[in-house]
Amino acid sequence: MVVIGILIALQINTWNQERINSREEQRIFRDLAEELEYNKFLVENGRSKMMEVVYAAKRLLAGINNEDSTYNEESLNQDLDKITWVWVSGRPTTLYDVLSSSGDFKLISSPELRKKLADLKRNQESLIKFEKIQSDYVDFQLRPFLNRHVDRTTIRTILVEAKLITTKHSSVFEPNNPGLAHNREFANLLTDVIFFTTRIEGNYNRIEDDISHIDSLIQAKYPNLNPDSYIPY
Repeated sequence: MVVIGILIALQINTWNQERINSREEQRIFRDLAEELEYNKFLVENGRSKMMEVVYAAKRLLAGINNEDSTYNEESLNQDLDKITWVWVSGRPTTLYDVLSSSGDFKLISSPELRKKLADLKRNQESLIKFEKIQSDYVDFQLRPFLNRHVDRTTIRTILVEAKLITTKHSSVFEPNNPGLAHNREFANLLTDVIFFTTRIEGNYNRIEDDISHIDSLIQAKYPNLNPDSYIPY
């Protein structure tokens, strides 16, 4: 009887621990779902803004290659502003790091989910590197050239609540000369900014694939877990 009582007590303790682990896992999944919404916001906005950079650089480069092309001053100034845009979507610290350091990572029962979280972390680290290469190029190569050759005060873009807000201003300087388009150094800078910015796209794609896969795994186990879309404040 004593042995039976011990076995029953052990079984009850096992059930209680499994119930606690399940509750903790559900909490972790909810935190993951909310973090994924934030990651989606960063990647979607990063993609749209970086593509604006590429499109603007390609328009300017097309103007160089086509002597008959026309470029009005406002369009020129807008594209000169856009090619200096940078965006940070890569995150150095994620819930993966928090779970790993706290020991809670083992509470995730799905080996597939644990692997995809590791993949997401690795692709985030890669994105950080490629975004830094692009932003360093803009800051240390492109901006100094533009500051020497053009008036950048008429179009100004600032980040407000995770949105890039562009405003127009008057200037005491002479209008920018489309003749800049015949500057070989400028053409080379545009070619490079297209190259460095386009390389970020592959990282966005991999992260979106990771997020989609993780989302499906979370929904498969907790179908009623519906986090709100991330709204910047």
